[in-house]
Amino acid sequence: MIFYHRNYLQNRLLKNEIDLLKLKINDLTEVSLENDRLKKLLSLKQGASFKVILAKVIARSPDNWSSSIIIDKGASSGIKRGMAVMTHLGLAGRVVEAAKSAAKIMLVSDPDLSISCVVQRSRQEGVVCGTLGASLIMRYLPEDSDIVVNDIVVTSGLNKAFPKGILIGTVTDIGREYSGLSRYALIKPAVNLSGIEEVLIIIP
Repeated sequence: MIFYHRNYLQNRLLKNEIDLLKLKINDLTEVSLENDRLKKLLSLKQGASFKVILAKVIARSPDNWSSSIIIDKGASSGIKRGMAVMTHLGLAGRVVEAAKSAAKIMLVSDPDLSISCVVQRSRQEGVVCGTLGASLIMRYLPEDSDIVVNDIVVTSGLNKAFPKGILIGTVTDIGREYSGLSRYALIKPAVNLSGIEEVLIIIP
């Protein structure tokens, strides 16, 4: 009985130590992942041909009818309504509201956001809109448009807020509009919009 009680206490101590080590490992993993993301953003920031402001995501839209995030920087940092937002992977959205120390970002998945775009390979122009789903949609493609699955879609630069050549996503499917007069393409966003933690705001 004495040995049983001693072993029981030792097992409890060891279990507590293991749980503590698991927490420490988890914390270190989070720090490491954040450092990797920040290094990529810093590298992009240094190599970009335009000015950017680094910000962290502090909140998300609670409803299913819009797709937006809140960042921890605003007008006091030089952020204004209409500015484009990206991550190291590609285009994320646009600033729609800017308070003194925070700003609201409408993500590219929101149907209210339209972006002039171009197919990188063929230079076919179109407009990308959100769908509130996993895909974006590229509209206003003529019947004879040169676009195929796996084509890369980037910003066209026609809108001053969105510099030319920022990656939007990859074509996953092509179809015809109900009118039969034009085609559309479904685009897989380059950015994992549900997992954004840091962003770069582009200063035009």
